[in-house]
Amino acid sequence: MCKEDYKMIQKIITIVLLVLIAGCTTGITQNNIPNDFHTGTQGIVLNIVQNAPPSKIYKGDHLTVSVELFNKGAYPASGNFQGKLEISGFDTSAINGAWDNGNEMPADLRGKSMYDPAGGYDIMSYDADSVSVPFNADSYPADLIVHSCYRYETQASPLVCIDPQPYEAVSEAKVCQVGDISLSGGQGAPIAVTKIEEEVGADTIYFRIYIKNVGDGTVINPLSYNNCPFDLKYEDLNKVTVNIRTSFDTGPRCTPAGTSSDPVNLIDGQGVIFCSFRKPNSVSAYQTPLSIDVDYAYSSSVTKHFEIINVN
Repeated sequence: MCKEDYKMIQKIITIVLLVLIAGCTTGITQNNIPNDFHTGTQGIVLNIVQNAPPSKIYKGDHLTVSVELFNKGAYPASGNFQGKLEISGFDTSAINGAWDNGNEMPADLRGKSMYDPAGGYDIMSYDADSVSVPFNADSYPADLIVHSCYRYETQASPLVCIDPQPYEAVSEAKVCQVGDISLSGGQGAPIAVTKIEEEVGADTIYFRIYIKNVGDGTVINPLSYNNCPFDLKYEDLNKVTVNIRTSFDTGPRCTPAGTSSDPVNLIDGQGVIFCSFRKPNSVSAYQTPLSIDVDYAYSSSVTKHFEIINVN
């Protein structure tokens, strides 16, 4: 083979490799990476690792409870996460331990994103040096409960139709029509915006926004986070704060106000906030996002049953 033929073959191989690499890169970008991570109805999900603890342990043994933390929601995208674990359900004379490095969840337990499509993950462990059986009984059955408490936020930005004159007798062709919007699938959080109703007045546009607890845990007033889970009172539960805005009005009047002093109450897991916006300076209909941020604390738990066997 001559030198020129060898160089030509090298060029062909290089071109083929570049085409293959470009094709793989395009496949990853277009087919495997989702565009919207604000979907789903979960936040922090707990899982007690198998055999940590085992179903039976013996008096005097070391106890380790290992808990997996999965952030399956979309919050936070950046910044520090705030959450903690607590443990209960057993006689402290039988089990008396502590969380390794404290009970605070990792601050970098971030939500799903383009850089981490699965969401944040970590493991926390609770250790007791030596377990015992109270009153020298033959065994002690323990139902250990791990509680999560964390701050979270639901971020929804559905497109709404802004039409200053939706009821005029002679109407031009419009890009959208004023009407109700039903939202399904969640926004990557255990609290979801499920429906939006729109009405248009002479000078005002009204939105009625429905909010629902779609997770399997308890909603807590964000101001009461420090009391979670053992010092909560009834008035701390089922309250969320809400911030709603549009490009043309960032300070609507809402009932309730959605503030810390006037939060939205969730009755049977559902709540409503009614907001009025001033009409924009527009002569035709157009679509724009209605930005809705719901702030709250949330708590859920997992249980593990095991037995401590007395060895005399």
